[in-house]
Amino acid sequence: MDYFFALLMSGLLSGPVYAIVGLALVVVYRASAVLNLSLGEWVGLGARLSGVGAQAAGLPLPAAVAAAAALLAVLSASFSRLVVRHLLGRPVVAAVMATLALAVLMQGAGALLLRGLPAEIPAPFGYEAWFLFGAPLPPSRIFASGVAVLLALAVIAFFRFSRVGVALRAVADDAAAAMAAGVDTGACLAIAWAISAALAVAGGVLWSLDGLGGFGMSLVLAKVLPVAVIGGLASFAGVFVGATAVGLAESFAAGYLDPVIGAGSGGLVGAGLVILMLWMRPTGVFGGARVERV
Repeated sequence: MDYFFALLMSGLLSGPVYAIVGLALVVVYRASAVLNLSLGEWVGLGARLSGVGAQAAGLPLPAAVAAAAALLAVLSASFSRLVVRHLLGRPVVAAVMATLALAVLMQGAGALLLRGLPAEIPAPFGYEAWFLFGAPLPPSRIFASGVAVLLALAVIAFFRFSRVGVALRAVADDAAAAMAAGVDTGACLAIAWAISAALAVAGGVLWSLDGLGGFGMSLVLAKVLPVAVIGGLASFAGVFVGATAVGLAESFAAGYLDPVIGAGSGGLVGAGLVILMLWMRPTGVFGGARVERV
């Protein structure tokens, strides 16, 4: 029973961190209908920049994260202005290939520019685990999950109650109607991409504190896409459902299946959940069919 509870808590703690990166994907998809496959590189580069700011520049971790988020937000908004805006209305594969090219460029540039610099994220707490009903709970994981929940709630509140958030939702629902109403769609797209980049930085730092590891394209394919597909690519609430499902599935698979079939069963379970969801409900748990007037 203690083993089951430990796996349950591990999955529940991983879910909010997955949700933050999933939100970064959903924000861009809702605003521009672009599936940003370079997101894994944003997450990895954001974590490395934050670590460099904290270790090499001597900044406090919050300041290092804020600086990395600001830098990548500017780069992301520029990519939206220079590339994404000109690909809207063209075949979807064009935007997807552009994000893949961006991922390769970021991977090479990050490795070249940050080579040799210390990039470890300093743990805000000690490494001694706390225990709840016999289950070890590392304080860094609890901290990462708590911050992820608060950050996700702040993003949802921003989109629901702020003027900019309402404008972004209007562009996501009907860009032509929003433009006719005087909304600057280009600026909204840039803001959405900037928010996504900032979330990716936060997600990368929390991902590192949570001890999950592994960035890049494999992160997107194995973690983020299952979260978004299960919950719905256009639903913020669905991200939490998908993240919780993936976190629990991976935790229980690692605990019960890995000893039998070997390591890596968590990824297989995540892929199986994606296939099952696409077969039963392609729009996700909270997704709905898009209705267009002819």
